[in-house]
Amino acid sequence: MLDLKQLDNIFNAESLKQSNADEAALLRQRKKIRLIKIVFPAIAAALVGLLAVIPSLQDRGDFSIKISKPLRNEIEKLHVENSVLYVTDKANRVNTFTAEHIDETAPGSQLVKLQNPKGKMPTSDEQWVDVTAPTGFYDQNTKVFSLVDNVVAVYSDGMTAKTEEMYYDSHESRAFGNKPIIADGKFGHLKAEAFEYLTDQAMIRFKGKTDIVTDAAQFGNKIDIKADKKVEFFRSQQKLVATGNAVMTRTGLKVNGDVLTAVFAKDSSGKNAISDFYGDGKVVVDNGKNKVSADHLKAFFKKSGAKNSAIDRIEMTGNVKTKNAEGEVYAQKGIYYPDSGEVKLFDKVVIVKDGNRMQGETAETNLNTGVSKMGAGTKKRISGVIYEDGLKINK
Repeated sequence: MLDLKQLDNIFNAESLKQSNADEAALLRQRKKIRLIKIVFPAIAAALVGLLAVIPSLQDRGDFSIKISKPLRNEIEKLHVENSVLYVTDKANRVNTFTAEHIDETAPGSQLVKLQNPKGKMPTSDEQWVDVTAPTGFYDQNTKVFSLVDNVVAVYSDGMTAKTEEMYYDSHESRAFGNKPIIADGKFGHLKAEAFEYLTDQAMIRFKGKTDIVTDAAQFGNKIDIKADKKVEFFRSQQKLVATGNAVMTRTGLKVNGDVLTAVFAKDSSGKNAISDFYGDGKVVVDNGKNKVSADHLKAFFKKSGAKNSAIDRIEMTGNVKTKNAEGEVYAQKGIYYPDSGEVKLFDKVVIVKDGNRMQGETAETNLNTGVSKMGAGTKKRISGVIYEDGLKINK
């Protein structure tokens, strides 16, 4: 039989209040569960994203993250230990820098400080440069690394350079420094006041007063190179250009001028030898006894197989001048043969000797013997002034 009293208890006010409270509690519990299902995956995704932004955090070869206690008043600064930075240049070459730890210099500054940074920078000719320094900085806005204090750069071809500062602009693929640099390698020894390295052009430029002493074992002859403004070396062309009161000296021969250019090539013995040589701007060739000068000159070398070493002849143009103890000869064009001392001159030739002066269109002079011969040229005469006692006039 149906108990009406029990049925009334189900729908009375007190019973309904209890039922509503239970349903509310159940609803809250369901909301918590749904929130957990949403928030926990989001947290996991954020951690994965963090690892993607900071590419490689390593400690003794094991993948890990070190969270260190920030210094006072630096709660908002970034601090990461044992990190690796990958920076891509405009040619999509990846430059890798590691550091013991990275610290943001100021909250949100985008400038980070690197402790004991080490970098590997690829070049355009399949070479690379390893750089180290006690301290470095990376500006995320300008994409420029700066390394300071005892910077060492080791090139894959064996050259080691040392300086007090180096900047690397990853966007321009350009490294540079404005403090003195010294370098040593199989080529010899170098020192300069500043430098610039252009990765895309495979060119290194040493600025200011620059001195280079080459290794005779590598070049066959010891070659000294000096310049007041700059010395540029183009790796792919094996070309060296010295500018500003430039001087190149090798055994028995010295050349100086505003700009001197030498192109190197391997000879049959595997040594680096000069295969082409150019001079521009008041160029002087001095073998210790005789001097030949001109505005422009080009040297041609004797060839024996693949070997280029001794100079065969030097062709000169513009204000050509030869000088020895016997006198001076002027012309606009000339060919000098260093071995014999013979010089062939053309165009407005003037010979001055003991106060005597002769003019013609061609001449031959031997700087070793002092004998000169004047030629009239086509349908022209030789002219000049000859004194009986030129020595007295010169006194």
